[in-house]
Amino acid sequence: MKKLIYIGAMSTLLLVACGEAEKPIPKNETIEHPKPSEQKLEYPTPKENTTEPSEKENTVEVTKQATNVVDTSFFSYANSVEVIDNRTTQNNLLVWIDYSADADPGMSTLNTLNQAFDFLQLPDVIKTGTVTLAIRVDDIKVAQFNVTPAKVDFNNNELGMADLVVNASEIEYLNEGVKTFGQSMELWN
Repeated sequence: MKKLIYIGAMSTLLLVACGEAEKPIPKNETIEHPKPSEQKLEYPTPKENTTEPSEKENTVEVTKQATNVVDTSFFSYANSVEVIDNRTTQNNLLVWIDYSADADPGMSTLNTLNQAFDFLQLPDVIKTGTVTLAIRVDDIKVAQFNVTPAKVDFNNNELGMADLVVNASEIEYLNEGVKTFGQSMELWN
């Protein structure tokens, strides 16, 4: 019985609410339609795919505070690349480069440094205060570099690309395997 009274009350309330919304408009009143917004909207610039598709598709995730999308196609050996754009607050790009479980941590770090040389020359990236390159193999961080793009000598033809990136970096973290690999390659002491 209580349910029946409750349903009846709810039905009456619903009918009253619907009736309020459908009041007729007096004939002497004009209806004003909202004016279109004059606010300009900024849309991200679409990323052009200049590389040929590889056997495995790279996953690119971009967390951005700005409207530009950073091109990460340079990191072709990586399984995925995630960019966290903190340029508006910290003048920093954090780039997580992920490699598969069967990748060698030392070679993955060397590949990242070589490919970062071209990445750092992007007009949008070169103006950034610092770029943090964080390298993971099988979801385990193996190396991290804090690079100042303005310090990279892009015109130097005597040193290798990885050397030039390391020279413009603060090495924040190296696991033992990467540290030994880099010492044997004379990238760091």
